[in-house]
Amino acid sequence: MVPVFLVSNKPFTGKNLIALGLALNLKEKGYKVSYMKVIGKFPYKKDNQIIDEEAYFIHSMLESQDPVEYSSPFVFTYQVQYKLFEGEELRINEKIFEIINNQKDKDILFIIGGDTYFEGYSLGIDSLRIIKTLNAKTLAIQTWEGETSIDDILGIKELIKDNFMGAVLNKVPPEQYLYVKETVVPYLTDKGVKIFGVLKKDKFLESITIRRLLEIVNGGIACGEDKLDEFVENYLIGAMDPGQALSYFLRVPNKAVITGIYRTDIQILAMETSTKCLILTGGLHADENIVNIAKSKGIPIIVTSLDTFSAVDRIQDIMGKAILKEKDKAFRSKEIIAKEFDLESFLKELNI
Repeated sequence: MVPVFLVSNKPFTGKNLIALGLALNLKEKGYKVSYMKVIGKFPYKKDNQIIDEEAYFIHSMLESQDPVEYSSPFVFTYQVQYKLFEGEELRINEKIFEIINNQKDKDILFIIGGDTYFEGYSLGIDSLRIIKTLNAKTLAIQTWEGETSIDDILGIKELIKDNFMGAVLNKVPPEQYLYVKETVVPYLTDKGVKIFGVLKKDKFLESITIRRLLEIVNGGIACGEDKLDEFVENYLIGAMDPGQALSYFLRVPNKAVITGIYRTDIQILAMETSTKCLILTGGLHADENIVNIAKSKGIPIIVTSLDTFSAVDRIQDIMGKAILKEKDKAFRSKEIIAKEFDLESFLKELNI
């Protein structure tokens, strides 16, 4: 079994999506693959045990026959934090390595580390320690944010040394894609960094379901209950004069429009464009005429007692950062990896 550790130095770089995309493609080619998320952060109760919800989804997508705790051996909770500060010996690292040793029948085990190199250090499960203990092949997943992204990759390479196999540049804005491919990749290659893929920012992968928006704003649903699992890629605030609104709304597709519950003029204009849902703030009862129009167009309406600023603040904080738990995104990731990731070179590096 070859352990492949995906590492980054910041959160939401796409490690889990890329690991799942790789695992699905390799499984299709006949390889025995497995997955582990070292530090779970999204507690989910399953069969009287607490596991990470994202890890559980990936475990399900891979149709793994292993116990579910193999994908999520540890979830960080306030109880764990309390025990740590009290000086209790938690032995989490022993459990993780025991589970890894139980998977020697696999060809590849994808392991996802914390949000930074050192997250989990106090528990003995930081990325660097696990990589060295396992002598794991290590793949850096780096979102493209200019020259600082280059610094992160080169820094990871220096820290990990012989275990470093290369990097993926993820979430590259489309307008910078050619620059990254033609200028940045050759530069990194000259520095001894193998780039296995340059992946464009994908609006769908960063989208969020209407159901999740409903939860975020702690709202109620006025209509469109059957559309809650559809995806929203953008959001706009409807706070302008009606004369400016239509052209503003026409520019942005697949959007949620957030506006005050009494701004029926804005709500009507929004529904004339590519609007996936309305989020009406400052009250709990939408105008009956608006609800009827929305029903005829199949547009869900969410109502919330939050003010517009608070609703936008909550949505802005989660867009592009939602945990992975939708099959459509999993299949999209598989498709992107098959097209944009150098699987042949990857397998050669692993010698399998």
